[in-house]
Amino acid sequence: MTNIIEKYKNENQRLTIILGSGFHSQGLGNNTILSNWGVLLSKLVHSNSLSGKYTLDFEKIIVNQTKNQNLSDLKQAHIIEKKQLNHIANFIKAEQKWVLNQSDRFNYPNIFNPKYVSDVISLNFDHVAEELCNLNYGNGKEVKGFNDSSFNKILPENSKSSIYQRTSYRKITDKSENEIRFWYPHGTILKPDSITLGINRYAKLVSDTMRIRDHYKKNERENSSKEVIDLTWYSQILNNPVLILGASFSEAEWGLWSAIVFKKRNYAKSTNSFYENNIYKMVDSKAEDKNLGYWYNPLFESKDFNEQWELIENALKE
Repeated sequence: MTNIIEKYKNENQRLTIILGSGFHSQGLGNNTILSNWGVLLSKLVHSNSLSGKYTLDFEKIIVNQTKNQNLSDLKQAHIIEKKQLNHIANFIKAEQKWVLNQSDRFNYPNIFNPKYVSDVISLNFDHVAEELCNLNYGNGKEVKGFNDSSFNKILPENSKSSIYQRTSYRKITDKSENEIRFWYPHGTILKPDSITLGINRYAKLVSDTMRIRDHYKKNERENSSKEVIDLTWYSQILNNPVLILGASFSEAEWGLWSAIVFKKRNYAKSTNSFYENNIYKMVDSKAEDKNLGYWYNPLFESKDFNEQWELIENALKE
């Protein structure tokens, strides 16, 4: 893996990181609301009522609370969902504040090095990784949101549209003017209504991902110059080498799987395959995954997760 990183460094090609809750597990263990959906949802209901299929569990919470309040139509269920997402955001904000007050618990914060990483696509709702990056590499300026996609032209900045929120990013600039973008396609605690929990929200994520892909392809056709891209988290998966860190990437992740499948299709022609950048995933040393070598390659062979985090940080830090 180190040799692969060095190859991209020598080619001045920066990386896209897809970051999952394993980042929190590494520093905090697997029994916090940042690393475990079961613990997070048990803040809303008793843990005995959870099945472990958390997207369905969240829908069950919404339906049961709608029934208990004699609210039957879809609009009223949406109101219940919005209230629960606000509760979720508040729980995570409190946990994030507590965690950042003891940030040394995260042993490997240097993986977010803007010199070598251009984009972090966070599957988490919190901003811990972003805050650690700003602490370690930021130039002292406030982290702000941007949208450079084609949706910026057709939707206002204050739009509550999910497609605008999913194609927006937050940018950190280091002292050498290297920029790193943080994307939150699953939503963020800064905008609780954007948080993707439950089947209903995941279906919308897939729909938005397809719309993002379609806009990207349209922009590609209309702009012959390769320097012009429709900048979204999707474009940064499509065009960059990708590292999947701390993410189980189950089949439930239809939005991200859609992006990976679209990337494979985009480079399926033999004439295009030369330009494809690979995807590498942090995997359990004991895991058997039939997809390895096709959809993505293992970051390391026969290494436990602690070893992998340390190796990847050593490869990316100065």
